[in-house]
Amino acid sequence: MSRRAWVLAWAVLCVAGLAATAWLQAAAAPPEARPERHIKAECREYIAEIEGRIHVAKSNSKGEGAIVAFSRDRTDCAEELDDLLGGGR
Repeated sequence: MSRRAWVLAWAVLCVAGLAATAWLQAAAAPPEARPERHIKAECREYIAEIEGRIHVAKSNSKGEGAIVAFSRDRTDCAEELDDLLGGGR
């Protein structure tokens, strides 16, 4: 193989390696922050109440047990509750 073919092969491999590195770094970058959604005032109050209950339950449980939240009367706040309780992963 001639010297020109070796140089060309190395150049192609270097470019391919740089392209693969850039693609992998872009894929591993954290996703953009989600835009803030408008939350209804009654849902905001309800979520604040649930966050308070969660805080009290966590401080009293010493890392054991489970926290359960029911929202029968607040079905219009279901999406906000899902985000609060771990759906916004």
